[in-house]
Amino acid sequence: MASTFGSLLTIILFTLLVNGYGQCELKGITVGTERTNREVGGKEEWKVSFINTCKCPQKSLIVSCDGFQSTEKVDPNLFASVGNNNCIVNGGQPIGPFATVGFVYAWDPPFIFVPRSSQVQCG
Repeated sequence: MASTFGSLLTIILFTLLVNGYGQCELKGITVGTERTNREVGGKEEWKVSFINTCKCPQKSLIVSCDGFQSTEKVDPNLFASVGNNNCIVNGGQPIGPFATVGFVYAWDPPFIFVPRSSQVQCG
């Protein structure tokens, strides 16, 4: 009985792996924005977090940033325009599995950043 259960479990796990269970995609990037309760240049300060909820690193993360402005200097190694209303996160460097990269900026209202593309680095 234990042998049958073990074989069945192995088959189920193998099937899930073959069918792409756990494969990373762009939807594995979550974007969070929260107010810091500071003001910079008369504008609310916001902290943006790009969270990789995937088991594999993702690099070259591009997000929409149409009209992005800040009264506070943003580190271009963390967030920079690449044209066509798109910005690159973390200088294109990988965001590790279950890791977060973020920055703060000051503007009102907050911007909504939508992931557009990334390169998954699995195996």
